[in-house]
Amino acid sequence: MELLLVALVLLPSCSGQFLKHCHGQPCPEYHVLEANEDFEVRQYPPTDWISTSVEGSDLPAFVAARSKLIDFCGKLSERGQARKDTWPAIITISEMTDGRKVTVSWFVPPGTHFETSDSSVTLEHRDAAVVFTSSFSGFPSLGNAQEHVEALRESLTKAGKIFNPHEYIGASYDGFLAMSHYNEVWIFAA
Repeated sequence: MELLLVALVLLPSCSGQFLKHCHGQPCPEYHVLEANEDFEVRQYPPTDWISTSVEGSDLPAFVAARSKLIDFCGKLSERGQARKDTWPAIITISEMTDGRKVTVSWFVPPGTHFETSDSSVTLEHRDAAVVFTSSFSGFPSLGNAQEHVEALRESLTKAGKIFNPHEYIGASYDGFLAMSHYNEVWIFAA
């Protein structure tokens, strides 16, 4: 069930550097600042994403969030603003004092312009950032991502890196039916 949840959520239906994992679709550009066997340090420029909140932690909550993004993209198409598929699809988890905030987001390529009047889907601008990343294969799942976040946190602590312990991202670059899957976890430098 958890596997199905993540697969349904991470399959973008709307729309850079064309990384080998992006299947020829737009991806956020970045520069590798450092790489070792445990993690990579990347510098990302400012990026834009369409995002929606996940209202719950069960499968229907994630399906509903994905449906909001699909509906939003459908409305863009109706207005003649069709968008290309992009990668990655991300789930951002922010641990806050009053609970956990979870969002699902799809990358918006530079130069893409549209307006949103849907209060449930926002255009999110993320400032330039240094991000620690670790990749893993296999079917994406929340449990698998959490496991890799914990391993990345341990590696960063051992390396003396300072990072935001309250937010992380799970990124997926492949559709559910793909024969192999490339996934990443991202933790922001503090």
